[in-house]
Amino acid sequence: MEQGNCWYASQTFTDIPAEDGRRILIPWGQMATPGMPFNQMMGVPVELTLRTTEEGPRLLAYPVKEHPSLRAKSHTIQPQPLNPGENPLAAIKGELIDPTAELILGDAVELGFNLRGVRVSYNAKKQELSCMDKKAVLKPADGKIRLRLMVDRTSVDIFGNDGRLYMPMGAIVPQDNLSLEVYATNGSAKIDALEVHKLKSAWTSQ
Repeated sequence: MEQGNCWYASQTFTDIPAEDGRRILIPWGQMATPGMPFNQMMGVPVELTLRTTEEGPRLLAYPVKEHPSLRAKSHTIQPQPLNPGENPLAAIKGELIDPTAELILGDAVELGFNLRGVRVSYNAKKQELSCMDKKAVLKPADGKIRLRLMVDRTSVDIFGNDGRLYMPMGAIVPQDNLSLEVYATNGSAKIDALEVHKLKSAWTSQ
């Protein structure tokens, strides 16, 4: 179900009200946080759904519908060509972010994001998405891919094509790097839709 580097023992809730009916999972992320008196973490809560695909029944995972309540500010990038050397996100900085994108592949060999120094790249010829040391197949639909990328201080959670790809990654994101980039190389792609949501902390003062 997942192709990340830190996903471990997970739990699903047993007391979701019947009128809600969702199956919600919280994974356990195996990773250390430098300078902290603890290690490991609980991951992004996701809803599990069973879907019919061209490859048969598949279990999909996608962030629960409550996540947008953490959004503090949003930036919308208009549809536009994405050419080598261009970065429509150059003026946007952020620490905790939740970008969502629909990218038309065009003739670009590679396209993707650089999120505060963590690279999420898609090889269009291989139909393969990679981050750090992990790779996973992500087949385009109608010539485009859909991505949602949730960036925290010690993790980057990647969702492709509405949960067909689920890649929770443990990554120590550089504190001093707030830069964001969307890019294409060796050919042009197109941004069909792109939003960058800046997030507030889930923790509130007691």
